Amino acid sequence: MKILMFNHEFPPIGGGGGWVSYFLGKHFAAAGHDVHLITSQFADLPATEDAGGYERHPPLQASEEQAGKFHVHRVPALRKNPDVCAVHEMLTYAISSSVYGLKFAKKFQPDITQVFFGIPAGGGAYLLKKFRKVPYVVFLGGRDVPRPDPDPPYYRWLYLLLKPIIRAIWRNASRLIACSDGLRELAQETDANVNINVIPDGLDLARFEPAQRESHPETVRILTIGRLIPRKGFQFLIRALPHMLEKASANFKIEIVGDGPSRAELMQLAENLGVTSSIHFSGSVPYTELPEKYRRADIFILPSLAEGMPLVVLEAMGTGLPIVASRVQGIDELVAAGVNGEVFDPGDVDELARCLVKLINAGEQRIAMGKASIERVKPYDWKHIADAYLALYAEILAK
Repeated sequence: MKILMFNHEFPPIGGGGGWVSYFLGKHFAAAGHDVHLITSQFADLPATEDAGGYERHPPLQASEEQAGKFHVHRVPALRKNPDVCAVHEMLTYAISSSVYGLKFAKKFQPDITQVFFGIPAGGGAYLLKKFRKVPYVVFLGGRDVPRPDPDPPYYRWLYLLLKPIIRAIWRNASRLIACSDGLRELAQETDANVNINVIPDGLDLARFEPAQRESHPETVRILTIGRLIPRKGFQFLIRALPHMLEKASANFKIEIVGDGPSRAELMQLAENLGVTSSIHFSGSVPYTELPEKYRRADIFILPSLAEGMPLVVLEAMGTGLPIVASRVQGIDELVAAGVNGEVFDPGDVDELARCLVKLINAGEQRIAMGKASIERVKPYDWKHIADAYLALYAEILAK
C-alpha cells in the first residue's frame, strides 16, 4: 500500500501529534508499506530524509529497516518556534503542502492519504480527493476540533470562521479518527453527521517499561512533561505548590520537562510564590532520554486544559507511574480515580493540590496504583494501533 501523510508538525518540532505520525509511519513501513509524510520546514532540517535510523528519532529495528519505506518531505513554512505554531504559520504550511502534495502525488500515486489535524493539514488531502480520487482519513488531535472555551480565547472567533472549511474537509473524508471517546463527542457537536472511529494513541511498551520504586523514598519525585504554553496548565501546578507544601507529610520535588514561550513567566510565578526550591525546570529533553525520566519519578501529573489523548500519560503508565490528571479528553479512558491515580477539574488549583498530596502521602497505595497503570496500558502498544489504522485503510480501499 502507498500511504501519503500530511502533518504540519513532526519531530523534532511540535508535540504529541507529531509523534503519533512518526510511530504510525514507522509501523506502516515495518509492515511493508511505502509511506511519505509532508511536514513543515524548520531551521536547518533537511528538505527530505528517511524517517528511520537517525539520532533525533528512536531507531527502527533491523527487520523494520528492510521492510517498507518511510520518507519525510519538508515544505516551506514561516514557523519560527519548535514548540508552538501561530495561525499565519499554519496557513503557509496549508498552502505549500497542498501545492507540493499535488505535484508529488503525480509521481508517488498514493492509494490513501492520512491527515493529522484537519486544520491546517486537510487542504492537500481534500484536493487530492477532488482531482485524483485519492481517499483520505483525518486524525483529530484536539485543537483542530472546535470547542466552546478554547485556549487561546481568540480561537473562538477562528473556529467560527473556519467551521465551514472544517466541515467540508470532514465530510469529504472517508473516515475521521478521534483518539478518544471524549474527542469524538466534541467533534460531533460541530458535525453530527460525520462518521468517526475511535482509535487511541499508543506507546512503545518495550521502550517505556516498568521500573521498581520505593513506597517511602527520601523525596517523592513528581514529573510533568509538555510544551510550556498556557494550555498545558503548568501555571496551576505552580499555584498549587504552597498548599501542597503545607499538607504533604513527605518531602517532594516537581520536575517540569519541556520548553516554550511561557517558561520565563512560569519561573517568575514560582519565585513570586516562594516555591523555587520545590520545582525544577529541566528544559527540553531528547525523546530517547524520556524513559529514564519516567523511571526516576514516583508520580506523573498532567494539569492540561485540553488534550486529545495525551501520549505522556500513556508513556508514564507504561513505566508504572500513578497519574494525577485534569478531566480532559482521553483521560477517562486511561485514569480511574482511586485505581491508578486521581483526577480533578481543569484549572482547579485546590483540587489539583489535594490529589497530589493524597498520592504523596499514599506510600504503598501509590505503588499499587502504578501497577494498575501497567495493566491498563497494555492494549495501547503502537503495533496494535497501527494495525487498526491499516485495517481501516483496507476497508476503505475495498469499497
